[in-house]
Amino acid sequence: MVFAAITPSNYDFVYIDESLDEINFQIDADFVAITAMTIQANRAYEIATRFRNRGIPVIIGGIHASVVPDEVAAHCDAVMIGEGEHAWKDILKDFEQAALKQFYNAKDYPPVKDLISPRVDIVDHERYLLFPIQATRGCPYDCDFCSIKHSSGQRYRMKPVEQVITEIKAFETYNKPSLGAYKKGYIFADDNLYVNRAYTKELFTAMSELDITWTAQGTIDVAFDEEILSLMAKSGCRSFSMGLESISEATLKEVNKPKMNKTNTYDVAFQNLINHGIIPTGYLIFGFDTDDAQVFQRTVDFAIKNHLMQPFFNILTPYPGTKLYDRIKAEGRIFEDNWDRYNSQLSVFTPKQLSSSLLEEGVGWSIKQIGKMSVIKGQLAYFWSHGPWPHLKALTLKERLFLVLLGLKLRKNSHEYGQFLFWAARQKKACDFSSIIAGLMLYEIIKEADIGKSFEKLLQEEQHHRTIAHQH
Repeated sequence: MVFAAITPSNYDFVYIDESLDEINFQIDADFVAITAMTIQANRAYEIATRFRNRGIPVIIGGIHASVVPDEVAAHCDAVMIGEGEHAWKDILKDFEQAALKQFYNAKDYPPVKDLISPRVDIVDHERYLLFPIQATRGCPYDCDFCSIKHSSGQRYRMKPVEQVITEIKAFETYNKPSLGAYKKGYIFADDNLYVNRAYTKELFTAMSELDITWTAQGTIDVAFDEEILSLMAKSGCRSFSMGLESISEATLKEVNKPKMNKTNTYDVAFQNLINHGIIPTGYLIFGFDTDDAQVFQRTVDFAIKNHLMQPFFNILTPYPGTKLYDRIKAEGRIFEDNWDRYNSQLSVFTPKQLSSSLLEEGVGWSIKQIGKMSVIKGQLAYFWSHGPWPHLKALTLKERLFLVLLGLKLRKNSHEYGQFLFWAARQKKACDFSSIIAGLMLYEIIKEADIGKSFEKLLQEEQHHRTIAHQH
């Protein structure tokens, strides 16, 4: 949407999201621009080849192109390194003169002084669950495994708050209530929404005047800022994701995680969010050098006990351009260079204390545990027990009736789905209709996922082998 906003009006701009639409490779196009993360790199090369075979020039940008530009250059006519809006107008001028350069590097162009507002009319918003919004770019930290600095940089840049509010209002013109009363929420694409406290306070204060709901991510220290938490709740924050990474202090030290991550305060952070009616969610990674075979059980137990309501479990992945990649590659531990497997759910390197198979199965098993119906109900009941809140009131009679009717309908195909909705409708302090539906969707997705089935068997086998090796 940003590129649509800065493309001159003499161009017809067509946006294609391949997760929703098939690409028409016979489209009457003069120039094709592709953005790709590492997991999408091979597909980007396939798309580029199809269009180049028709004589249509292609440029590829995004995080993968920014960290391995020489590789990408073999599959396209031009490579954009860094943030594309710095060079986009010059790229188009060169295209018009049939003089595309092989590489365009954002650092070679004057910096974009202002972060550009997107063209909101270029997308069919009815096909998306949330509206994307971005207030800031960059993260000043330098975690061992993170590649953000290559896509957004380490210099923290902020849009004027007035601009962010104007963008939200533009999206709101497309925000039609569904199910009679419920509007879509917003998801901040910011890497870290809590770096400059003064800016964050100004932003959330202004957002408090809008009737919206939103979710975002940032560092855990926001959960210890009472004033900011109150503004988050008032402005419509429904959940907040934190980069926890591990429940081990030794692991956090290993990966150069900022000092604000202290595992002995995680439980307090989660509770502080819950006290304000905000669902705590967090990212946890398995496969660090300090992780042993028991790390999965320990982490699952920790998340459930301390009411991390939505943990996102991932496998440590050495993405190109990171310190982690350089270190593990130098140690000869990366065994997979097929970018299709770099999805944070498959192992591409040899861990120190685990087999790759156990790592993959362990992550799958962990996801299965937090997706159990009993766990989802327990976490929701605990969350509701601390409400209702001024911004999050108990369910109305109409909402409870809707849950019952929906439960009767779903019970025909799944007794468990119906029972869950009946249970939710009966809870006196139940609130936030969307979290109930989200809980049901989470259960369904995890239940159907074919993951983690061999974990316990593999765990026993590896423990047996280690015992024998230790005896010898």
